[in-house]
Amino acid sequence: MMAIREDFQRARSDHEKAARRVEILDAAEDLLLKLGNERFAVSALAARVGVSKSTVFLYFGNKEEMLLAVYERAFMRAFRQLGERLTPGMSGKAFAVAFIDSMIDHPSLLIVRAQLARTIERNVSLESLVSTKKRLLECGTVVSEKLDEVMDLESGCGKRMVMALVNLAAGAVQVDSLPYVDAKAVPQEIADLLHTASIRNIFMDGAEFIFCGATGRSFG
Repeated sequence: MMAIREDFQRARSDHEKAARRVEILDAAEDLLLKLGNERFAVSALAARVGVSKSTVFLYFGNKEEMLLAVYERAFMRAFRQLGERLTPGMSGKAFAVAFIDSMIDHPSLLIVRAQLARTIERNVSLESLVSTKKRLLECGTVVSEKLDEVMDLESGCGKRMVMALVNLAAGAVQVDSLPYVDAKAVPQEIADLLHTASIRNIFMDGAEFIFCGATGRSFG
């Protein structure tokens, strides 16, 4: 069994324990971005941090609770960034660009979301699930209400639209092969298809339908 790192052994205060937890989350997110959901393993994470698997589980109940924490952190960061980019009178297209840019800047959000309901939320405690959902709802509500205000939308329209766009972005990332294929090494028609099916292009096409349907306004 791998020895526990001495600095992890010395963690006694809540502040020290919180710092160790953040270090594990940072390593988990980095590994997730490199390997994806399917190949992500706690053993590889433990090796990266330099601790045993049992040490990881001192900070998270199981793999799914850790991934849920990764998702929550990425969600909070992405939505705070989105909130900062909302400006009065912005067009639907400008909002959609701000939205997808905020999601792409925090890619672990979309990677983990693909497994959220199917695997992760089924394997965490009810207490963890409920407390996480409450925090996500609070963060999302703040941004959605600001969206209603800056775009002069009917109350609640922003929340429905944001939820639809998150799901659209999560679906789009599942069919985007561009990050994993050298477009210069394939025939031009295949390269063109890969670009057409990129997360940004798929998202923007769908976002136009969602925005126009939700608001009755033009996108541009």
